[in-house]
Amino acid sequence: MIDQNKEARGGNLITPTTAVLRDQVYDRLGALIRGGHFSPGEKITIRDLAKNLSMSPTPVREALYRLISEGVLQGEVNRSAVVPLLMPEQIAELKDIRLHIECFAAERAALKGTPEIADALRKTSEKLKTARAAGDRRTDIALVYKFQFELYAACSMPDLIRIINSLWLKTGPYLNLLYPHYIASISAGRGDWRERIASGVEKRDAAAVAEEIRLDIDQALTYISSIITAAALLNQTRG
Repeated sequence: MIDQNKEARGGNLITPTTAVLRDQVYDRLGALIRGGHFSPGEKITIRDLAKNLSMSPTPVREALYRLISEGVLQGEVNRSAVVPLLMPEQIAELKDIRLHIECFAAERAALKGTPEIADALRKTSEKLKTARAAGDRRTDIALVYKFQFELYAACSMPDLIRIINSLWLKTGPYLNLLYPHYIASISAGRGDWRERIASGVEKRDAAAVAEEIRLDIDQALTYISSIITAAALLNQTRG
């Protein structure tokens, strides 16, 4: 039997309060990473993060270590972490995984579609359009996440959602590369594809919904990979 008093004296006891704070920091930090608030290669220190989040260092450190253990961040010396610089082949791997998993989630979600889910998707899509028209990139990216995960949540598979979320954490720092040129080209080329998803959910057209998700993932990550490849080639010529 664990002697909790002994652990407390040793400073190793994880209390419910500590666990709650750690999870809160993890969620907030995850939202920042997904939202592109940190750039690839950027260093994140426990001290700065604790100050910015108005939290004590302990839950910040635990949340940071959790993200390091999940491969979202890379551990560094001096109580810090860094956002990984992904290679084109790593982006390609993430793309392949996301295509399989998220298209499956989209299909399952569509099969359980209701008018209420479709209406919620439309409301989020309208907010996204407003943010995009105003040039509010942070809100835009946050609503992209909200729309997609409102869809996936309809599949009622929590473990699957957690897996998808972990993949988004790895690609989140690269979303800024999509603005403004890629976003403009997609808006012109694919039209209102989110409305097609909402309509597909309403009709329970799993194939149509999955196809829109497939195109979104494939085109976005292919574009990101091309930018990374071009940057690597440019650095080689300069070197």
